[in-house]
Amino acid sequence: MRKARRTIDNLDLRLLSILKEDPTQSYAKVKEKLGVSVGTVYLRVARLKELGIIKGAELHLAPEKLGYSLSVLIRMHVPDTNTALKKLEARQEIGTVYILTGEYNLMLHAFLKSVEELNRLTQYLNQTVGADRVEVQIVLDTPLQRGIPLPVVSDGQTAQSSAAKPAPSTPKASSREKKK
Repeated sequence: MRKARRTIDNLDLRLLSILKEDPTQSYAKVKEKLGVSVGTVYLRVARLKELGIIKGAELHLAPEKLGYSLSVLIRMHVPDTNTALKKLEARQEIGTVYILTGEYNLMLHAFLKSVEELNRLTQYLNQTVGADRVEVQIVLDTPLQRGIPLPVVSDGQTAQSSAAKPAPSTPKASSREKKK
């Protein structure tokens, strides 16, 4: 019985780069970009999931189309992060919570419909969550949103720059051989 490979190679990195661009595309489309069979794509994705490298796919929504006119980042300091995290879970407008080092120990990313909702949220953070310091920043734009960077492949290119290159199907003659 063959032992499962526990490392990733250049093909895996190219596959991840393609899926990172659009995780909803079909394996048939991915196979064309990689120059491999659909079965290879399927098995590689299954192995990357098994290794815990692929944890799922995200649905990206347009907050403004859902009525959220404010995207805010809130840094705060709380004396007890575990208790605060339990209380923050109850608030649907909070999309992400980060635990930080430094002066502030939590950062939240929240989506709100109005300044009044922001005011109610900051009151909740102070009174119910027990934050002793709260700093709010309104997100004006998100010009760059890449997610987790992929490692560099062995030929020195990033996985993103080599993802669009399909694997060669037949060796090409060099320009010197063509002149002969």
